[in-house]
Amino acid sequence: MITKKMLLILMLLIFLSSISLAQRKVYDYGNLTAEDIEELRQKPNPCAEMKSRRMEGAIKQRFLNNAVLEDGNQADYDVLHYGIDISLNFGSQSIAGHVDYLLKSLVNGLNAVDLNLIDQLIVDSITVNGMNTIYNHSVDLLTITTPTTFDQGDEFAMAVYYHGQPYSGYGYTDGGMGFDVHGGYNICWTATEPWGSRNWWPCKDTPSDKADSIDIIIEYPSSYDLASNGVIVEEEDLGGGRKRTHYKSNYPIVTYLVAISCADFVIETKTWNYQDYSMPVYSYTLPNAYESREVFDTLTLTMLNHYSDAFGVYPFVEEKLANANCGVYGTMEHQTCSFHDPFAWYYDNVYLLIHENGHQWWGDMITCETFNHIWLNEGFTTWTEAIFYERQFGMAAYHQDMSFKKYLGGGTVYVEDVMTDVIFDGNLSYNKGSWVVHMLRGVLGDSTFFEAIHAWYGSEFQYGTATTEDLSAVVSNSVGMSMNWFFNQWIYGNAHPKYEISWMCEPDSTAGYNLYYFVEQAQQTGTYFKMPVKTTFVTTGGNFDTTLWNNGLFDGYTLWFPDSVTNVIFDPQEWILRTVSQIPFSMHIITRTVPDGEVGNPYFQRLEAAGGVPPYYWVMLGGDMPSGLVWEGDTLATISGVPIWPATYYFEVQVTDSDSPPKSEIWSYALIINEESQYVAGDADGSGAVDIADAVFIISYIFSGGPAPEPLQLGDADCSGAMDITDSVYLITYIFSGGPAPSEECW
Repeated sequence: MITKKMLLILMLLIFLSSISLAQRKVYDYGNLTAEDIEELRQKPNPCAEMKSRRMEGAIKQRFLNNAVLEDGNQADYDVLHYGIDISLNFGSQSIAGHVDYLLKSLVNGLNAVDLNLIDQLIVDSITVNGMNTIYNHSVDLLTITTPTTFDQGDEFAMAVYYHGQPYSGYGYTDGGMGFDVHGGYNICWTATEPWGSRNWWPCKDTPSDKADSIDIIIEYPSSYDLASNGVIVEEEDLGGGRKRTHYKSNYPIVTYLVAISCADFVIETKTWNYQDYSMPVYSYTLPNAYESREVFDTLTLTMLNHYSDAFGVYPFVEEKLANANCGVYGTMEHQTCSFHDPFAWYYDNVYLLIHENGHQWWGDMITCETFNHIWLNEGFTTWTEAIFYERQFGMAAYHQDMSFKKYLGGGTVYVEDVMTDVIFDGNLSYNKGSWVVHMLRGVLGDSTFFEAIHAWYGSEFQYGTATTEDLSAVVSNSVGMSMNWFFNQWIYGNAHPKYEISWMCEPDSTAGYNLYYFVEQAQQTGTYFKMPVKTTFVTTGGNFDTTLWNNGLFDGYTLWFPDSVTNVIFDPQEWILRTVSQIPFSMHIITRTVPDGEVGNPYFQRLEAAGGVPPYYWVMLGGDMPSGLVWEGDTLATISGVPIWPATYYFEVQVTDSDSPPKSEIWSYALIINEESQYVAGDADGSGAVDIADAVFIISYIFSGGPAPEPLQLGDADCSGAMDITDSVYLITYIFSGGPAPSEECW
């Protein structure tokens, strides 16, 4: 019986709902302004938060009950095919039907199959290869005894007949199937990530095993429509106000991406033509979901073009892409058919479209093997949003979107403990994960980066599952060098670098200027990061852009410029997740490394300092000097002589200035003495020949902090006793104008 109080509450809720809808801003998605874009960017956080709430509890509860991904003997068999065939009863909010299976044994002597299915769904019977068999159903695990045993590689068929009321917590806090009235319309829909498929059909409910294909056959009221995975292969009018729709997908799929949404939909169809492909694109919207329908109609084909250009052709192009409305909090990237709640105030329909459909590549095609690596799904897809804005509005929009996603807190992107850590963490799994992809782009440069992304798209993990190590291996192979250092520090390392920079510019003896530039990482806890840093040096003669490697805690660079440096801009486009501040220049040892020596060849190296108050006083605190070399301290700080024994020698020096009170700095060195070998004078890069590459090598060493020639004398082409820009000019004159050749006589 409805009381007067209940009626008043109901009327109030309807009134508030109407106000909310009336006040909701409607965007012209074909002509978004800068203000519109900024407003839309503010809306993803609530969406990620709701998705996190929906799935977090289920994951933790599962690991509380069972710390492994597979239940029972699920590691002993592989699912090749599912065939779901059920009837929906909106009146009783129940289902009835069966699921067919094609399984393959992974062991010898397999005599049972364990499936996940909640206890409130009643099993009627089970057959294996057409023969009835016995089973036990308790604690949400269905254990089936096979009539015969199967050896490794044997394939066999199975069918489970069942009925009952499926389960779903309000808002799909732990996933399942729901019957509801949404926006004034009856709807039945599913949302099951991570382990809620068992709440409506018996399955091997783990992301580690993708079925090769699936059939989904649903009987439902004929006044409704059905959205699901794959393509419709058959529809049948059963009479009596009922019909049956048969969907089929031949792409591998995990259980949590299997889904249906059934309601009175407005269905719209478009055709996406891309390269040699032609694919249907559908939208299934509730009659009053106007904004959702407008977004699907305006942006879906554009989004498909942008993402296919950037990553590789839409991965399910042989079937379709659909976007369908669903019930409360049901937003989810189901394979070939993403679901969207059209009426939630905290969701934005553009965000839902570009994020959930980005998952078709990252999450659906390649799925994280375990939820420890959830960033492979959510971080990658959060980054794809910025790619959409870049392709739609330009590079400035890309950087603006990435700036919005910046997270400067602690924690690791890798979910270390799925039981105690937040898995779907909006800051770490989503935002910082997206910055990992963004920074990889900055490290590699666009051409190499997108080649690596295409390699990941087309790798052995396509339509499979993967880990961070798998991604690192594919990227490393694509770029031709190990990228483990990058992923290790940014995925498993904590927090971010806090850079402090200082610099001093002073005239040198050649009418140019020496810049003494220091970069320190000041974070007290966490990881010290190795990164290439794009840097702009502002001089009185113009700007000079280069990239300097910062290798950890402290790096110093001595760079030469023809004009005075007036400013240093660190990472001007923000390709690194960091903070940066400029501090006053103090006294520093500017010779941070010493070149290698060679047995039998004269060696000379002076250590230099800058800043503070000269003169400087040097002392060797400890360690070993190579046999044949002599250290001279006090105001000299030189290493000289002829090495006689090959080895690596370590020593530590201290310099003190003449200030009051004095400043001092300690630095450690490793000096390598190599076996005697034959070098070519002027061959600065060690290639065995003197060419223009050697002149470029010297310029890079002098101006950009590049590697030094080994031994250093190889770069002293003009035999002046020092390596500077004149040596590069000397080589260019020799190579192109017939000038004198570099000589070994000076060393």
